[in-house]
Amino acid sequence: MSGARPKGRLRAVLALGTVVGLSPVGTLASWTDTAPITGTTFKSGTIDLQLNDLNAVTSTTLSMTDMAPGATSSEVFRVKNAGSAPFTYTITGGLGGTDAAAFATASALKLNISANGTRSGTGNAATCTGGTAVVTGLALTANTAATVVGTAQGQLASGATGAPLCFQVTFATDAPTTLQGKTATATFTVTATSTP
Repeated sequence: MSGARPKGRLRAVLALGTVVGLSPVGTLASWTDTAPITGTTFKSGTIDLQLNDLNAVTSTTLSMTDMAPGATSSEVFRVKNAGSAPFTYTITGGLGGTDAAAFATASALKLNISANGTRSGTGNAATCTGGTAVVTGLALTANTAATVVGTAQGQLASGATGAPLCFQVTFATDAPTTLQGKTATATFTVTATSTP
């Protein structure tokens, strides 16, 4: 018959299509190796702030007895980092005791702190001289947690001692007569904060 396709040729084409469609996909093999990292150790540092090489200081030099308006007292403190981690520090403080509120209300006790200042004079006439002012004329309040030095001081590395801080307390020249015979105490706290 004219125009008819040979059956053999059709089978060959169909067979070829089947083979291509079902051919298997090959996989590639991988080699691997490892290298361990060991020996790493993490140990936290320590914070140990000391004042005058002690963990707590009881001051009698900064105290005044039988003070009159204009009297002053002073003492020098050294901040040391006895720990292994560097730190900065701030200072809080204020008045306590029976008549703290009376002194605070009259703003009668004023605090000066100078870095690298030295103590001059004795008794109720001891003052701080020289150095750089850190606090000037701060009236002490009846709150022992009040900010005295809020800006971080330092940074102190492990084993380092900061600039000596001379504290001076002045009984105001305009203190009212109602404060005669009154008593207050002062507490200051130096707080260290670790730094990277």
